[in-house]
Amino acid sequence: MRILSMRIWALLAVLGASLLWNCRGKEGPQGPAGPQGPAGPQGPAGPQGPPGQNLTRSEEGYIRGTVKGRDITRNQDFQLSFNYTYLPIWSSIPGTWTPEPNQPDTIQISLYREAERGGYMSIDLEHKKSTNTTWVTGLYGDLLDISSNSVSRYRLSYSYSFSQDTAYVTSLTLTGDTLVRGQLVYVKRSKTPADTATVEFFSRVYRLVPYQRQGQAQKPPYKLNKV
Repeated sequence: MRILSMRIWALLAVLGASLLWNCRGKEGPQGPAGPQGPAGPQGPAGPQGPPGQNLTRSEEGYIRGTVKGRDITRNQDFQLSFNYTYLPIWSSIPGTWTPEPNQPDTIQISLYREAERGGYMSIDLEHKKSTNTTWVTGLYGDLLDISSNSVSRYRLSYSYSFSQDTAYVTSLTLTGDTLVRGQLVYVKRSKTPADTATVEFFSRVYRLVPYQRQGQAQKPPYKLNKV
């Protein structure tokens, strides 16, 4: 009898639990997401990057002067001034001098300068020390005069061996083998009336020494020495 009573109570407990489960309410839909919280504090700064390329251009010495002539197209006179002090981007060498092959008394001098915003001039000279005589062997330039709203341009190309024009040195001073200062005049005789350029220059120069290598037919490399 006692066992039967316990089974009846167990059955009643199961029925009661089932009734409670069936009578519970259904789960409602999920509510909307809450507002986003405030941003957290800023993290520490990252490591410093590598140094950038140094794009500072070097100024040393000068090539400066004036070109005068007649503009045939506009039928008016013109005058253009230039003053170039920057070393070329592709080299930090202000100028070079080289002994003339088989002529130890004669040296070749080369100078090159650019403007900050465009334009350049290069000068090639040959100087005989015993007679203090100098020739202009090459003179090249893209001369620009830049104003606020226009650019005046004059291109110059002179080679001693092939040009109909004339270029000559009016003065040259060598301080040892390291400094050169002088003036020259260029006359464009191939044009009528002729244009005239007056050029002044001052620069340090380095000796250009070619290395001779045996057993190689290609052009030897060069070493630059300041003397």
